[in-house]
Amino acid sequence: MPAYNRAHVISKAINSVLHQTFTDFEFIIVNDCSTDNTVEVINSFSDSRILLINASKNSGAAAARNLGIKNAKYSIISLLDSDDFYEPTFLEESFQVLKNTNEQIGFMWTGLKTINNDKISFSHWEPPFVKSNYITFLHALHIGTNSGISIKKAVFEKCGYFNESLPAAEDTDFFLRITQEFGYTFSHNHLININKTGEDRLSKNYRKIASAYNLFIDQHLPVINKYPKLQKKYFYKLMWLNYHLGKKEIARKYYQKLKKLNLLNVKARRIYFLFEIFPLKLASYIHIKFGH
Repeated sequence: MPAYNRAHVISKAINSVLHQTFTDFEFIIVNDCSTDNTVEVINSFSDSRILLINASKNSGAAAARNLGIKNAKYSIISLLDSDDFYEPTFLEESFQVLKNTNEQIGFMWTGLKTINNDKISFSHWEPPFVKSNYITFLHALHIGTNSGISIKKAVFEKCGYFNESLPAAEDTDFFLRITQEFGYTFSHNHLININKTGEDRLSKNYRKIASAYNLFIDQHLPVINKYPKLQKKYFYKLMWLNYHLGKKEIARKYYQKLKKLNLLNVKARRIYFLFEIFPLKLASYIHIKFGH
């Protein structure tokens, strides 16, 4: 669990781990150079299973996760964000599911309970299989590092860790890499609670996401270009993301690709004219306000 200035919420996350029905675990918390009293809150818990690692410099969640994973001694690793919390049976069910899989299965996820102010919703993701695990995830990827993820350590040893150079979407990059080597399984049970209350979620920071996609998407284009449905999805997304980034030349390149392949739709045309006619700040505001 990475932690940065989470003193006001981290106790609930810690308690949810310490009160699991499965008790044979180590709980690695990586303090990413917090400037509040996060460390004091962590140290207030007296439990020999807690291992607190203090990062040498503030480097973000991906680097903190990697530091924790590299120091993990067990063969299965579960991820938890410091503002989320587990249901009591999360570790027990995740361990039972993964320990009974063959070596080709590398990771799993669970169902979610999402808390957004006064609204609570339940969801789970079961992807329709398309050709291969990798192509399935290219078509639809609806999990992230906070989705009740548990991963065999062998996955990191073979595929590498989270890309610390990415400003966002490091989970997308990671899952697209590991599904080229490993399969997955999942539980429909809602075993993790995701807190969105009052948070400025990264998913809305399109500029960072655009920069990240521009860094890793090229390695996937040979496969994307084999499937018109994937071309339509990614060229459209890369078009509007790059408009938000102010990279009009790149955005226009993807618009022209859609046009050449006869994959343009009304939404793509609207976004093209929106960002070509209006100043960037206004166009971005309109696009975020009214959706894409």
